[in-house]
Amino acid sequence: MIIPILQRTILFCSFIAAGYIAEAQFTYGPQINAGITNALQSGAPAITDGVNSTIKTTSKANANINVGLEVAYQFDQYWTVNSGVFYQYIQPTFKQNTSPSTTITDKISYINIPLEIVHINDALKKGWYYGIGANFGLGVAGNDTRATDGIAQTVHTSIKFDGEKDANDNYTHLNFLNMGALLKVGYFFGKTFIGGEANLGLSNIAPNNNSRYKINTYSIHIGYMFGKKKTPVAAAVPKDVTP
Repeated sequence: MIIPILQRTILFCSFIAAGYIAEAQFTYGPQINAGITNALQSGAPAITDGVNSTIKTTSKANANINVGLEVAYQFDQYWTVNSGVFYQYIQPTFKQNTSPSTTITDKISYINIPLEIVHINDALKKGWYYGIGANFGLGVAGNDTRATDGIAQTVHTSIKFDGEKDANDNYTHLNFLNMGALLKVGYFFGKTFIGGEANLGLSNIAPNNNSRYKINTYSIHIGYMFGKKKTPVAAAVPKDVTP
């Protein structure tokens, strides 16, 4: 009961914070990311025939998308603090090295809240930028699909982000928070910017004992910033006119 209330409270506060920052006339604007997802999983993702078996997996690369509002506060001529609220859809797929082999596809939706420090050129004019930070992914919805070689029936289960360990029910359980390290680099073309970034999974989203499940994403982003300060134009100095 506490987890759903906590989830709704965090999401509500995130949207309120994004609106407040925009009203404070920081730079802000839409951004879209698209790229690939790489899933790393090992350990004991399930209990089979009463035995908690160790299973290794091989990850596959699938597409992901991340869209939302980015905001930035320029606290120095060459530095900004960036954050925002984003919706992310990822589809990590991995194959268990068992006999017969099982392919697992998790379709997961996150609300992402990044926090970055970014080096820019003077006053966000044309030029390169690069930054580092952390991403806080909050699980909101998802489902798990499992297809086993030689078996026609595919198993579908809904994902609960409640962190329940070694559950024996008809759900897939993951941890609510998916935290990652952010690295990005790009180029400003006036108010438009384009670049690349990596979100490297730090937290283990598998709640089961002796299990590990981390997600990495690599993407290209493009966006547009409103509210950028214009460099003031110096007033023309009148020429000395001699009568």
